[in-house]
Amino acid sequence: MKTNIRWKAGAAATVLGCGLLATSACSVGPDDLPSVRGGVGASYQLDLHFASTMNLPTGADVMMDGLRVGEVENLTAAGKFVSVRAKVKEGTKVPADVHAVIRQNTLLGDTYIALDHGAVVQGPYLQPGATVNVDHTSSPPQLEDTMAVLAYFVNGGSIQKIEDAMTGINRVMPAPGDVQRLATVVAGDMRDLAGDTGEIDRMLGGFAATGAAIDDKGQVLSTLFSQQSVHYWRRTAVNIVSYISQILPSVGSVYEGGLWMVPMLNSLADTGGVGRAIWDQAPADTAKLSDFLRTTLLPFAQNPSVNIRSIDTASGDRIVSDVENLLRMLGAVK
Repeated sequence: MKTNIRWKAGAAATVLGCGLLATSACSVGPDDLPSVRGGVGASYQLDLHFASTMNLPTGADVMMDGLRVGEVENLTAAGKFVSVRAKVKEGTKVPADVHAVIRQNTLLGDTYIALDHGAVVQGPYLQPGATVNVDHTSSPPQLEDTMAVLAYFVNGGSIQKIEDAMTGINRVMPAPGDVQRLATVVAGDMRDLAGDTGEIDRMLGGFAATGAAIDDKGQVLSTLFSQQSVHYWRRTAVNIVSYISQILPSVGSVYEGGLWMVPMLNSLADTGGVGRAIWDQAPADTAKLSDFLRTTLLPFAQNPSVNIRSIDTASGDRIVSDVENLLRMLGAVK
């Protein structure tokens, strides 16, 4: 009897001890466990307000420009938003226009806070204890929405469409041998291009020189596109170009009605060719004409005379003496 009482008392004590142990273990959370990573050292605090933080844990990283600059210290529900207190390494300058985003690199990856800012950072910067309002933060999408989008992508036929597209590409692609020859030609062209980088550098240098020349003429270009120049070009278009545009349509009628002039123009073209040939030969002809005038015509004009040395008949008889007597009788000679 005493043995049963002792056994029941021991069992009750064991159950009570297990209950106390389990109850005390419930007070220990993941945040109470030591982290395998080091802290951030000397730091200052920033408060970030999010509409929703999903499963953002304490100790989550705070990233900026790809570097870990802090970690989440605690999360507190504050009405319509969640206040996230983060510890940022001392010396880290966070721009005042920063935008905080809760991100995950993969679907089941660790959640962290990314601090995004503009391409050019010129200050001012957040002071210790500053707050980033909800307007400058972005909450993560609901996990259910992400899973729904992924399910729609898988079950909506997108994979089948990709397979159909690849099948169509394979159908229209040439034979493997032709593709290999094409790749060989392209590889040769790329090697030639790589070997002629000097020409590319020369072309780029020309572009740079052209840009510099245009920059040097900036004042001229400014004058050219100024209000006065715009007014000038407008008046030119109104007073000159507009009339030319009215004249040009009538050129077609003149051309159509002037077909009869084609033969005449062809003759004028031939005449022009002859005149050009005469002009090309003018220096030589001028020299011959000058020689004729100097050696023949002018001496004859100064002393007009005819020196008859011989007169022969068809049979070869000389009749100079008879002609001389005849001319003497006529009084032409003495």
